[in-house]
Amino acid sequence: MQLIIEITQQSIAAFQLTGNEIQLLEKVNCTKRTDVGYKEVLTQVIEKIGNLDRFENFSCSYFAQEFCLVPNSLFSASTPETLLQYTVHKPISKSDVDYNRLPDWSSVIIYQLPMWVKSVLILKAPRIVIQHEIAHILRHLTTGSLIPLRSHLVIHEEQFSFVVRKDGNIAHTSIQEYQSEEDIVYHLATVFTQLKIESKNELYIHGTGEQVEGIQKRLETHLKKIKLFEQSKIEIQVSNHLQYQTLCV
Repeated sequence: MQLIIEITQQSIAAFQLTGNEIQLLEKVNCTKRTDVGYKEVLTQVIEKIGNLDRFENFSCSYFAQEFCLVPNSLFSASTPETLLQYTVHKPISKSDVDYNRLPDWSSVIIYQLPMWVKSVLILKAPRIVIQHEIAHILRHLTTGSLIPLRSHLVIHEEQFSFVVRKDGNIAHTSIQEYQSEEDIVYHLATVFTQLKIESKNELYIHGTGEQVEGIQKRLETHLKKIKLFEQSKIEIQVSNHLQYQTLCV
């Protein structure tokens, strides 16, 4: 049995994974979006779960807009904080920079991971594996279907992540903000156009919660009306992206 934590800008949730079954244990919205506020919510979620001894494995998906994906060679030639700073417009403390190696892609994902995440989770579950959400998606993309064109879209409240594998390579990774499904459609259409994706492909749409499920369904309806996506096999997978965390423990 595995404890799965999902941290986004909007909420912190805990799930129990037993076999292939995902069960929501606790979810708390983050009303005070400060380090102190987030730490209070994460502590509250962990306390509500109760005794953690019943879990064999522990993992956490952290969703951060401040990230970059670099090849191993570039990572070896510089420092994580320097590379991340090239892609963001605000100063980030060295202590708030973390990274996950992706051997199958010969790459490293570098991202901002505030100290409050580790200070709570490692104290409560020392064996927990904390990784960026996109790291989990990229690990999953080395398994299962080998169709060359494959995309994964994970929708959260206010933001989403999007990853495209084309010709066996990582062709696109991004995190964007949105206000409506139309914003997501526009981003997907822009990426598909730039990458010249016109042949048969798979597009998986992930997310959890009633609000996100409604967005998923409306988004699917929009995409099926657009010629650009007529070759896309669109599949809604509620909460499936959480199971990708099993690949990191």
